Amino acid sequence: MAESTTLHASPSPPRFESASPIGDTDISALPVKEIGPAVVYYTQVLGFALVARQDETATLRRDRATIGLAQNGADPEQASVYFAVNDVAALRDELAAKGIEPSPLRMDEYDGKRYQVFFAKEPFGVCFCFGQPAD
Repeated sequence: MAESTTLHASPSPPRFESASPIGDTDISALPVKEIGPAVVYYTQVLGFALVARQDETATLRRDRATIGLAQNGADPEQASVYFAVNDVAALRDELAAKGIEPSPLRMDEYDGKRYQVFFAKEPFGVCFCFGQPAD
């Protein structure tokens, strides 16, 4: 009799709990060079839903995390966002399967608490840190 193998996926996709700026990043106006391609990337690859869009801005949401994109002339390479998620390992797998090259999972400490985190950079330059409490 042949053995069958099944993958044990999470019963639901990883959930984004919140978005927070890293440094002085304005998460309501993450800089992008062109709003159209950025909206496509954030919705199709990162799983955000488009909430509102104007000529040079867009508001996006995934679960409980809301961010904004803005074609505002600022340097995307200088913007960073922390996303709190409920299953950081499953999210890393989800993003890797979509062609993103996330960093390895690691443990970081912030404000006396330990977090399991990984980093990824979107093709437009914004850096993301995804994490969840380790304890």
